[in-house]
Amino acid sequence: MNFISSITLIITVIIIYYAMIRVFSILFRITGIPREKASFQAISLLTNAGYTTTESEVVVSLKTRRHIATAAMLTGYFFSVVIVSLFINLFLNLDFSHFDTELAIMFLGFGGLALFFTFLRIPKVQNALNRVIEGITFRAFEKASRENFISILDTYGEDAVVNVFLFRVPEILKGKCLAESDIRKKYNVNILMYTRNGQNHYVKADTIFSPKDILIAFGPLAAIKDTFLLKEHETTVREKDEEKNEVTVMSNFGYQIMAEIKIKKIPVILAEKSLVESRIKDYFSINIMMVTRKDKPLTLTKDTVIMEGDRVIAFGPYDSIHTVFENI
Repeated sequence: MNFISSITLIITVIIIYYAMIRVFSILFRITGIPREKASFQAISLLTNAGYTTTESEVVVSLKTRRHIATAAMLTGYFFSVVIVSLFINLFLNLDFSHFDTELAIMFLGFGGLALFFTFLRIPKVQNALNRVIEGITFRAFEKASRENFISILDTYGEDAVVNVFLFRVPEILKGKCLAESDIRKKYNVNILMYTRNGQNHYVKADTIFSPKDILIAFGPLAAIKDTFLLKEHETTVREKDEEKNEVTVMSNFGYQIMAEIKIKKIPVILAEKSLVESRIKDYFSINIMMVTRKDKPLTLTKDTVIMEGDRVIAFGPYDSIHTVFENI
């Protein structure tokens, strides 16, 4: 491989590496992570830089995110090895008899790359690039998906503006116009616009949604997830058949929920451990508020151990509670 080919290949790999960061950032957004955190997670994983325990909990709290994170780490490792190898090959190909010429080529190549990334930082160019990458990623994800998924566009405290990609219409909207569904009254979720067959539409009172629609919704993030993520929303019925824990959301407070859990199978983190020993609050920010055993409330102490048949009232992040008590 000659010197010019080495420079060209390095620049190409760096551009692909940049595109992969954007793709993994979008994939994390699809799983419900806000834009800024999704970008941070993608960069951390792809550069093998690591991140704090608090931040890592955002990723490990969901199985889908763990799969994305694993793919990102493997991709990052691959690119790290390739880039290092290409730079070693570049310097091995240096011909010191033509050093001035090769130095000029290197300056022009990497200077052009710097200008290219500067150009990408122009707001209009950045927005156009985002639309292209997001469109490709969303279409690929949609083809592989069999469940609804959301992408968080922005957050406002407990509320969020999200894209909802409908694969299946939730029961509250199925066969009903928007006015009949009472989704705003029941869940405080406002559907602002929707896209069908590539065309944007404003919602009306008589709008009926169909599979493959893309909605823009605003409201409490926990309520949006509970409404549209049918796989999670339908877990209570499915788990009764499979003899798994039943999680019922009693109320939500933005990202946090109050839930009642009927314990049919002890979660790993609580198995043969007291509440203090399990460190469930430290690891998952879950507070066990009440435990009822044989219809009698227990007085919670540091030695309390959760047992099968107990009913637990827990407060904490929506994702954490479902991860600990359902995904076991």
